[in-house]
Amino acid sequence: INVANFRFSELSAEEINAPMKKLAFRNADLTDESFNELLKLLRYTPELLQAEFDDCALDGVGDFQPSESDIVRELGKVETLIIRRLHIPRFYSFNDLSSVYSLLEKVKRITVESSKVFLVPYEFSQRLRSLEFLDLSENLMVEEYLRNSACEGAWPSLQTLILSQNYLKSIERTGEILLTLKNLTGLDISRNSFRPMPDTCRWPPKMRFLNLSSTGIWAVKTCIPQTLEVLDVSNNNLDSFSLFLPRLRELYLSRNKLKTLPDGSLFPVLLVMKIRENALSTFSKDQFGSFPKLETLEAGDNHFICSCELLSFTLGQPALSQVLPDWPDSYLCNSPPGLRGQRVQEARPSVLECHQALLVSGVCCALLLLILLIAGLCHHFHGLWYLRMMW
Repeated sequence: INVANFRFSELSAEEINAPMKKLAFRNADLTDESFNELLKLLRYTPELLQAEFDDCALDGVGDFQPSESDIVRELGKVETLIIRRLHIPRFYSFNDLSSVYSLLEKVKRITVESSKVFLVPYEFSQRLRSLEFLDLSENLMVEEYLRNSACEGAWPSLQTLILSQNYLKSIERTGEILLTLKNLTGLDISRNSFRPMPDTCRWPPKMRFLNLSSTGIWAVKTCIPQTLEVLDVSNNNLDSFSLFLPRLRELYLSRNKLKTLPDGSLFPVLLVMKIRENALSTFSKDQFGSFPKLETLEAGDNHFICSCELLSFTLGQPALSQVLPDWPDSYLCNSPPGLRGQRVQEARPSVLECHQALLVSGVCCALLLLILLIAGLCHHFHGLWYLRMMW
């Protein structure tokens, strides 16, 4: 819809009292003037909770300056504002949004995704006193401008910050910049291209959730905060994980290069671990037993060697499906060649492969009995005398 020339029809608020909860614009064309007109809708929608703009275009410079009689001071009960893929042709001339600072003071959740955001002015950040959730995914944020946005006093109530797929380079600097966010508990900085992780970092004191997936890291070091309860390092280049995290409850390691399960003693309260699409070849009863509280393990789509030890373990654990939600369809044999492609649950190697010690013992016993038999016959029939005579 094109609302570039939209003008609001003047009606008294008593005539219309819409019970609308959500207002969404998709693929709409807006201007500064039409945006001012749309704000008048708030007088007639006192129950509105969420406003959403998807794939819209704003032909303006952010000069939202309604006349004094038309000014809307706040967004009423609106708690959620979502903006995705907003196109602003005159992006280079866009204003600092100071005209809408007061409108957003009570909003609790803001998403501005894939809209070329490179800076949130610090005056604006300080006015967002009620903000609890901020998603700035797929934008142009770098550490230098993030420092300006997260200045002292910015986003005082913020609990969750998502900066996925921006242009952050340093995990250490990012953590240090966000120290001003005293109430931050969740941070998503996935899909950024970080440099190697240092040994030490500083983080907000209440951090509980950290997402470092798809960041290209090769090792996890003590830079990771010890306060974490959820850690996601999926889709990286990790070939080991030996970091002690005493409070960790959920660990996501899928799409890495791990060859064995991590040591369960490193995570005394771990409940969930996902380690799909790695290089695991087996797991055992001892490995399972090292996780005292593990309830869910997803380890499918690995390169399992269907050895007798692995098959003996799986056959002796009839309740595996309670711990492995993707059992048995995602657990396939990669070797030996005769079992490749079969489900681990259904693989049955030959008796010779699984009982080699017993087979060798049997052969040795048979040979010994044969030697004793030959010796007895030789003695009974004077075999040694005949052999001596033949010699």
